[in-house]
Parts: sequence; C-alpha cells; structure tokens
Amino acid sequence: MSLEIVPFEDGFVEQAAALLAGAHATGGWTLADADVARRLVTAWQGSGPAVAALRDGRVTAFMAATGPAHPGGQSARVRLSQHACAPPGRRGAYRSLYAALSGRLTGLGAFEHALVLPAHDQDAITCFFELGFGLDQVRGFQSVTRAGAPATAGVRVRAARPEDLPRLLDLTVELQGFHAGAPMLRPALVDLRAIRDGFRAALDDDRRALLVAEEHGHPVGLMQVGPDNLRTGAATIGMAVVTASARSGGVGTALLSAVEGWAGQRGFGSYGAEWSSANLVSDAFWRGRGMVPAQFTLTRLIDSRVAWADATLSYRHFAPEPP
Repeated sequence: MSLEIVPFEDGFVEQAAALLAGAHATGGWTLADADVARRLVTAWQGSGPAVAALRDGRVTAFMAATGPAHPGGQSARVRLSQHACAPPGRRGAYRSLYAALSGRLTGLGAFEHALVLPAHDQDAITCFFELGFGLDQVRGFQSVTRAGAPATAGVRVRAARPEDLPRLLDLTVELQGFHAGAPMLRPALVDLRAIRDGFRAALDDDRRALLVAEEHGHPVGLMQVGPDNLRTGAATIGMAVVTASARSGGVGTALLSAVEGWAGQRGFGSYGAEWSSANLVSDAFWRGRGMVPAQFTLTRLIDSRVAWADATLSYRHFAPEPP
C-alpha cells in the first residue's frame, strides 16, 4: 500500500514513541527508553505543526517542528525527539514528510528550517542534503579519562562568582561579534537578559558549574557545564568563550580540563559540546581535543520572497503591453 501523509493525531503517540525509541536503540541516547520517548512525544504533540506517514493504517514515520518562538521570528526546528522513520523506504518517507511540513512552516513565517540527526545516520543526512539542507552545528562527545589535567601555566580556573557576571556578559557579546565574522556570518543578536538569568541559575544549581579562567586576576574565558538531557551518563558544555587576546595560550584547554575533572568527580562517563561547523577556531579546538561527532544540526534557508512570489501572482506588470 502506498504511503499516506496525514496530520499527526493524539492516537499516534504510542506508535510514534515506539518508532523514536527504536531509532535510537544504539548510540547512548536516553530516547532509547520507551518511557522517555513517550514523554518527549507527548511534550511536543499539539504544540506545533506535525505530520505522520501511514502504511496500512500504521505510523511508519513522523515529523514535527517547533515554530518561531515569538512574532517575527523566522526559525523553526525539528528536534531529535520530533522525527523518526522506520525502514524500508526511509528516503521517500522523509522527503514526503518534509514536503508536507515545510509549506506549513513557511506559512508561519519560518524561513530557516533546522533539523537534528544522529551523526551516524548517513542515509538520513544524505536525504536532507538532497532537499537543500547543509551542515550547520556539530555536537560531539568524548569519554572522561581522568580527574583533571595539570594546570596551564599562568591560567587559573575557578568557579564563577556573582561579581563576575558583568565580565562574563562582555565575553558573551564578544563571542556574538566573532560569530558575525567570516565564514560564519551570523547576525550578532544576543538576549543578554536571558543569558544573565542562565548564568545566575547556574551559580545556584549544584548540578551545574560555571567556570572562569583568569590571567593575572582578570577573567579571560568561561565554560558552563551540566547534565546532558538526551545522552545517558553525559555532561554537556553550554556557553564557552575565550577572549581573542587569550586564544592559543592554553586558556581553553585549562577550562576543558576543569570541566573533565568536574564531570569525573560527579560520575559522568562522558562530556560533550556543540559548535558551528563554519567556526574554524571552535571546530579545530573541539575536534583537536578528542570530541567525536555524535549529532549534526542541518539547516536550510528559504528565500522569504516565496511568501508573495507564488503561483497566484500575476507578472504582467513586469512586462506591460506596448502602447
């Protein structure tokens, strides 16, 4: 029987959760647990556009998206928990699901579509490359092998204090400016209030750490770390910044060693980070220190003129009849 693409319904939750758990049975993801998969499907179900692929009345694939977070936002994201596809025929099913979902997303004003995939799923990656996506973000992990490395000469790493927040926010602004440069070329947009609130929450949370690197008593870098939500037994690094004048001087390595020591002391078996593939500095740093890609975020930018230059538009005024 041919594949039928339909809107996602409440009655599909159990089948979708089973597909999701089965798709991540290997790789160390918490999604492999059926209860976790069910909880995550239930969490996004009904909160945004979602479609399912049916064959003989059963769900064989599904895809959902989180749309723009605020009016005027243009980004939509298909998270790791928001799609799964059973063999055979994955390429055709994924293509049909995205065809149904993408039009709804552009109708919401979302012209940047991001989709998260396991790094080992080469068939799915190729499928979405063929749909116009490109590699954007890389998420890698490595095993905890020691309780910390020897300190880098001249660099002191310590826990952040409330009085550090103004300087840490300055480092965050500097990072956004760096991301605006070539070849990343991302707009330097930053929500300082949200970042400040996140730093404050980390200071008060025993499960997380906000670490500061100092040179001559002056903060020159930071790393934020806490439990990973989707990786079993793993810690994950959030914000990570080293000021330009201190790069290549061992500051990042000292911070990473402190993160590994923190993770090892708390029983984590691995730790990871996420970075932009187009960030030449970050890509070289994380890969050079043992991070193995486990997850990719692919992104597709849609020409926003599609919102008005559609099949209903008359083009006669571009070539008027001669007088």
